[in-house]
Amino acid sequence: MSKFTIKQVTRDRCNIQKITGSMLKNFSPISLEFYSYLYQVPKVNFSVFFRLQDEMIEYMRPEEFSPQFLEQIWSATQKKHAEIDVCVLKKDRGKFDQVIDFIRNRKLNALLQKDSSLDPETLKVFGNLSGASQMIVRGGIDTKVAEKATAAAAHMMSNLMNSEAAMGTLSRMIEIDSTLYDHSAAVAMFSGLMSTRFADKPLTEKEAALVAQCGLYHDTGKSCVPSAVLNKPGSFTDEEYEVMKTHTHLGCGELQAAQKEGAPIDDIICRVALEHHERFDGHGYPFGRKGRLEDDPNNGIHLYSRFVAIADAYSALLMKRVYKPALSPEKAIELMSKNAPNDFDMDIYELFIGTIKKSLHELEDSREHRALESYKMTVEESESRPFVKKTEGSLDYGQHKKLKKHG
Repeated sequence: MSKFTIKQVTRDRCNIQKITGSMLKNFSPISLEFYSYLYQVPKVNFSVFFRLQDEMIEYMRPEEFSPQFLEQIWSATQKKHAEIDVCVLKKDRGKFDQVIDFIRNRKLNALLQKDSSLDPETLKVFGNLSGASQMIVRGGIDTKVAEKATAAAAHMMSNLMNSEAAMGTLSRMIEIDSTLYDHSAAVAMFSGLMSTRFADKPLTEKEAALVAQCGLYHDTGKSCVPSAVLNKPGSFTDEEYEVMKTHTHLGCGELQAAQKEGAPIDDIICRVALEHHERFDGHGYPFGRKGRLEDDPNNGIHLYSRFVAIADAYSALLMKRVYKPALSPEKAIELMSKNAPNDFDMDIYELFIGTIKKSLHELEDSREHRALESYKMTVEESESRPFVKKTEGSLDYGQHKKLKKHG
């Protein structure tokens, strides 16, 4: 295995410190999805670091901020065998989050400009959930983070509980701007909305908000997985896959630790973080649980985990990742359906897919209706314009404003 090293020219330019003792506690890692947002701002007021082995490199100070250095950091994270974490100082995390919030809101507004059939309320709720998701995935869950997640999930259900447009809007937005998509926020929305439509026992708004929280927290453990594995461009080796699978136990452990410190996190959230990769026929992980908890209290999968498992798989297929392209909703459904009876509770899966298809169909109808109305308005405006006839042709007063109307 070749070792990734820092060039001498970089060592001469950058401030590099050996990592000692509790030094890492002063830094906050940032996900590559959110890192990409930095390409869209002209400047920042914080330094960007990356950690390589036992060194912390201040690679780009505020006055050095440029697309060139951003790209160099990105390229380093994509090098084979490079275990690199991109970070900011913990005291600067608020500044970084402000940049992300600004770009996210700008992107959401741009979505509506590109496709007015998308539901504005869904996009607004998504932005709020994404802010909570951003706090969770960076690790270090505490009371403040938990309260933000609880409030965001409750806000979602109070505003979208009966929305028929939400799932279609959420499914289509990735095709318009793949960089905007936030996996945990999407899983929260898909699973929460799905749970209110469950035919056997539709959940109340409060219960559905708890399902949404489970979606927000489901990948908590990935903040503990080495970045070289988490961001690997290609397929996992068997060994790497075993490392990735530990995120279920790690996430449950982190959530339970936060509970002990007083964070308002329900026990079921910990359980879903642990078992959202269990599969209905028993071939999932970490325990190989199968079927419904209602039918088998010892080895069954909790209802909320079955909601989140479906939402997680669907959202992951829609996303563009370093190792895969984004898929359309239709292609994602096609792939999931091939093995759905083995992977998922079919009562929930069929309900979910039916709701997605209906929402997408209504979105398309809305788009066509808006296009037709726009065409009609254009025709009516054209027909209402006065013309003055001349032997050479006609003059349109809509175009020649200085001419006086005759007659």
